[in-house]
Amino acid sequence: DDAKSSKVQNSGKKTKVKDPNEPKRPLNAYRLFVRDVRAKVEKENPKLSKKEVGLEIAAIWKVTGENEKKPYTDEAKETLKKFETEMEAYRQVLL
Repeated sequence: DDAKSSKVQNSGKKTKVKDPNEPKRPLNAYRLFVRDVRAKVEKENPKLSKKEVGLEIAAIWKVTGENEKKPYTDEAKETLKKFETEMEAYRQVLL
């Protein structure tokens, strides 16, 4: 049994066991944006709940122009390429 195909019982459902050595998926452009602006939004609006902060960030993202999104999309593309390379190497190890 390799770790990739192992199954575990979890309240009647079968779920895959996550290999701790498997590379983690990278953040997409929106998640990178959230990482950068969440603290600022929370500081400016201390009375907002977590859900409301998320909605505020989503609204900001929606009106953000492509030029301002470009650093996030570029970083997301770079990290995705790195992830794909790491996954290819990881799959080779499994063979």
